[in-house]
Amino acid sequence: MSDLLKVAVIGASGYTGEELLRVLLQHPHVSLTAITSRQLAGQSLSKVLGPLADSANLAFENLSPEEVITRAEVFFLALPHGVAAEYAVPLIKAGKTVLDLSADFRLKNPVKYLEYYYAEHPAPELLAQAVYGSPELYRASLVEAQLIACPGCYPTSTILGLAPALKHGLVKLNTIIVNSLSGVSGAGKKADALYSFCERDENVMPYSVPRHRHIPEIEQELSLLAGEAVTISFTPHLVPLIRGMLTTTVAEMTKPLTNDQVQKLYEDFYQHEHFVKVLGQDLLPETKRVMRTNYIEVSVRCDARTGRIFFFTAQDNLGKGAATQAVQAFNVRFGLKESTGL
Repeated sequence: MSDLLKVAVIGASGYTGEELLRVLLQHPHVSLTAITSRQLAGQSLSKVLGPLADSANLAFENLSPEEVITRAEVFFLALPHGVAAEYAVPLIKAGKTVLDLSADFRLKNPVKYLEYYYAEHPAPELLAQAVYGSPELYRASLVEAQLIACPGCYPTSTILGLAPALKHGLVKLNTIIVNSLSGVSGAGKKADALYSFCERDENVMPYSVPRHRHIPEIEQELSLLAGEAVTISFTPHLVPLIRGMLTTTVAEMTKPLTNDQVQKLYEDFYQHEHFVKVLGQDLLPETKRVMRTNYIEVSVRCDARTGRIFFFTAQDNLGKGAATQAVQAFNVRFGLKESTGL
């Protein structure tokens, strides 16, 4: 592919939006033609991102869907849920390709959206055509997708950690317990004392228990993998990191298994996946190794004493958990090498 694709980032001033810009500015097949932000409208991109953006000669604009629609062929929506659909609907009608990083199109059931996001779904007519943007699981569908629902950070870390086990029926589906630790950037860029340095430094806390918004997304995808309904217990935690996510999942085995058996199964399942690194039995995942990358580290351990399996994953919550995974899906969609720009 030699032609540049005209790309716009809508809602580019948040942490995920900024990460998208850093990656897209260096992507060899992208021409960044519009970036929007209400708060930063009028400011140059180089003022916000520094020298990396000097050659882009772009400024943030506050553009409505109607105003931005002619500026690009591909649109990344780094907007809050609800707001994203306001842009997605007219863009889809205009024949544009949309990669939505909000939660608006991840859930297939609008009733679940109402239950967890406390609002009627803003565009239920688009849910059936949205493709979940996990390349490792939906690569074939992404090739023809017009609307890509990019996964959340907690779901990515949980789902990719469990996918081989559920595909092969290794665990009892009613015993899955997920504990996940996230850097504070996962909460977004907001003026809230809870996320201030003095509150988060040297401090760890659980939150949104027992109804975190990512639960229905995780259960939806795990159920599809297992071929039957999956219900999980999920506890997220904030840890004193800017970026990074470590997830530990425990579940009961359906039959006695050894480390070697499960290790081989995982290595075989992910053998052709560039960005999934299945660690050997001498290593466990660490956030520092995947920081500012699109890689996710995966590790498994069997505990014969309790009859349980431990699943561990580490990723960058702004990378594989958000922006870089969206670019990976973009690469798949447009027939590029998946690692392009990453």
